[in-house]
Amino acid sequence: MRKEIAPELYNYNKFPGPEFRQVGSQVLTDEIQFELVENYRDAFDLTAFNQRFSEILTKFDFIVGDWGNDQLRLRGFYQDEKAKESDVKISRLEDYLLEYCNYGCAYFVLENRQPKRASFDKKHHNKVDQDSSSKRRSKRSGRRADQGSEKRPHHQKSKSTKEVQRHFVIRQK
Repeated sequence: MRKEIAPELYNYNKFPGPEFRQVGSQVLTDEIQFELVENYRDAFDLTAFNQRFSEILTKFDFIVGDWGNDQLRLRGFYQDEKAKESDVKISRLEDYLLEYCNYGCAYFVLENRQPKRASFDKKHHNKVDQDSSSKRRSKRSGRRADQGSEKRPHHQKSKSTKEVQRHFVIRQK
């Protein structure tokens, strides 16, 4: 027999975010403020939004929530001028709803007028930048070391390069 659990007891996020409250068409906390732009089929549910919201969504200009199988899914979109990839532009919202959501599903759109990166997202972004710059430095220094070394015959150098680049071995029976 299936055990019934009240929706308020669900905790979808490992690290629950801030508690939102709704005042008219505004959804807000102390630091974050969203404007409810569209609420198709009365889709916005404050309890479900509090359960599903993650701080990573604060970097997007728009947050779209859609319902499927009695579950809320949140997805972020950027303004058309900011987006580098076409699938995260808000002008592609209709395509997203037709391709990835249930036909005729209830959905809502929240506008974030002050997007900002989450604190943990900044640290990760800086770490990636540092890793890539250190790799570039090591590659440069490696080339300089090769230039000053004794010259090997051309056929030996290419053979050793092939051995280094090999990732797997195919064995035949």
